[in-house]
Amino acid sequence: MTFREARLRHNITLNLLIKDTNIDPRAVILLDQQNQGTPEHVDRLLASLSRLSGIEYSRRIKNIHAITFKLHPDYESVTPDQLAAELKRAGDE
Repeated sequence: MTFREARLRHNITLNLLIKDTNIDPRAVILLDQQNQGTPEHVDRLLASLSRLSGIEYSRRIKNIHAITFKLHPDYESVTPDQLAAELKRAGDE
């Protein structure tokens, strides 16, 4: 299961993850849509997903797949328009 699939399974919005982790919204969207992020962001978002869902998700137990770790993810690939659209959609979820 991907991060996004787990998030949707538990009806957790992007806005909830952003508020819970205080991570740059572009980093949250990059993991959600492209399955990539820094090791720190991935761990923090998996911990948040665990807190919000009540089910443990972590790299250690390997229940989230297809994540690519990058030391310098391309946050600029998330355009301002895409960011605004995703956050608006997340508010509607």
